[in-house]
Amino acid sequence: MGKKYFCDELNNVLSCFHDRIMSCCSGQIGPVYYEAYKGEKIDWKAFKQFKKDSFDLLTEENIENSPCKGCFFLRERKETDEVSETFKTINISHWTQCNCGCIYCARMYDSKGEITYKSGKSKYYDMIPLLKQLYKENLLNKNDLTACIQGGDISVLKEFEPMVKEFLKNGITRFNILSNNIVYQPIIKKLLDKNLVDYTTSLDCATPELYKKLKRVDKFKDSVNNLKKYAKSKNKRYITVKYIIVEHINDNKEEITKFVNLMSDIGIENIEFMIDNKYVLFTDLNTTPLPKHYGELYLHFKKSCEEKGIRMTMWQKTEHIIKEYALK
Repeated sequence: MGKKYFCDELNNVLSCFHDRIMSCCSGQIGPVYYEAYKGEKIDWKAFKQFKKDSFDLLTEENIENSPCKGCFFLRERKETDEVSETFKTINISHWTQCNCGCIYCARMYDSKGEITYKSGKSKYYDMIPLLKQLYKENLLNKNDLTACIQGGDISVLKEFEPMVKEFLKNGITRFNILSNNIVYQPIIKKLLDKNLVDYTTSLDCATPELYKKLKRVDKFKDSVNNLKKYAKSKNKRYITVKYIIVEHINDNKEEITKFVNLMSDIGIENIEFMIDNKYVLFTDLNTTPLPKHYGELYLHFKKSCEEKGIRMTMWQKTEHIIKEYALK
């Protein structure tokens, strides 16, 4: 009998995007529970069986028929690995409207680049009814559950605060919330003070001029001022600010140095190094290589953070790309 494989992402993660409900996070391959979900009634028995069937394909004999084939998350299965009936992480990204228009945004096609400052419902489906069903079906691990909320911007989603309260009412271990930080959210400050959230925002630069080029809105001062407010929390160590490398705009050592210095002045303790989604999601790096200097930028970024006593983090896929395509 051949090898058996396992995936912790498939086992523990449920991702609710604007156009589908699937196992893995954005940018990964993996089984899709529902295509083009619009809030319709879900056959929960079939839903649970689908997860079991997906694991049955993770064998040497059947892997060719699995959408997980070739994913770097796959590993050899251990005797202690068991397929769980519950999920420990739920990714919520069911809306696309936003109050800025980042040129690197993976949702640019879906949002058509529209910028809105008006709060409203998702154009696709409401999340709270789905959440209630997931809790009712005991599909969310109440004692070990992280809710990752990201998509367009949370400040233009009416459901954001009610969703947070729904989780708090039913059982939640931690939130992981992403926002562009243009609009201050008092509930995020409360979650920070209670040590219930990892808060991430993307600034990508240290000047208003570059900010406007990257995000197509003139809101640099707003974002920085709001970041300073959150940084007053006694748990500011759970704030992370991204620097996303975009070719020909902020892809140089000088801008990186200015950015790291600004974060040090504000008191930010964590910075995430990331690269343009063009290379993360939409490019075959075996045929279209990364820009040659990205490896140098990564090393400079790392050194700059070390000199300022700031912790540098990376998303797993970014780390994989840098190691495989930029540092060899």
